[in-house]
Amino acid sequence: MTALKPGYRTMNPCPVFERKSRTLILFFICIEGNIPEGHLKPGQTRLCYITSTNCGKTWRKVTDLTSSVNFTDYQTFAVGPGHGIQLSSGPLLVPAYVKVNCGTSGVKSYSVVLRSEDMNNWKAGQPITWKAGQHLDMESGECQLAEVCDGEGGKTQVYLNARSTKADDTRRVEALSDDSGESFQPLKKLMLKEANRCQGSVLGFPARELPAGEGGSSETALLFSHPTTEDRQDLVVYLRKCLQDQDPDPWGEHLIIHPGPSGYSDLSYCEEESHFGCLMESGFGEKSNRFQIAFREFDLKEIV
Repeated sequence: MTALKPGYRTMNPCPVFERKSRTLILFFICIEGNIPEGHLKPGQTRLCYITSTNCGKTWRKVTDLTSSVNFTDYQTFAVGPGHGIQLSSGPLLVPAYVKVNCGTSGVKSYSVVLRSEDMNNWKAGQPITWKAGQHLDMESGECQLAEVCDGEGGKTQVYLNARSTKADDTRRVEALSDDSGESFQPLKKLMLKEANRCQGSVLGFPARELPAGEGGSSETALLFSHPTTEDRQDLVVYLRKCLQDQDPDPWGEHLIIHPGPSGYSDLSYCEEESHFGCLMESGFGEKSNRFQIAFREFDLKEIV
């Protein structure tokens, strides 16, 4: 079985892994025929997924979720690209965005999260329910998620980092959810520069893995990957030691993991503690537009 819907082209893969049943779910969108994105009408984009219980060796049939998550009225929408997450309490979250026709104001884009709380159903082979949360009030597009803990009584939240789609915005959209991804409130201070309107990836990890004295035992640190210039050069991984950091530049520490032309990326946590991986678009040479998919492994010592 492949990620294919007859008469449609497949785009925007976004995997998420359900731990209890060891089910890999691959989300994607299907767009009718060869219609350009700017000419799409409601109903011409479909939201689909396939699943595997043997690490991708075989896949079950395609499931079309478009109607059940009420995405049929949007001009278009997409998931990822990147990865979804499973919260420590069980729910699965998949990052997405929708495009809304606002009449004379044109088409606007807003980040949203798809959620499933049917953890036991995955193992039992029962029907799975997915719901779309409330989309952000701020204009935003491709987003990524991380579960974070503030270190104060073990309170956990969902952190969202999104590409800004508002013309005059110069900062990434950052928001927090107190209800497992159902709704989000923007951070009071947006600290990440948006130099090139490019997708970026975010990943949370235990702050205790930072060098001694730099991270709380129950706090979450964050990594963020993104090209650094307007013409998408030099893919960098930034480190934020905790969300409560009052430093005027909390994302200051960084590591260039690919010098030269770069684009989309996706961060992952490796089996070895404090080791991470980044899958990325990368070009070679100052004026290269021939992108390849590359992988770079790194550890915290290279950043801190």
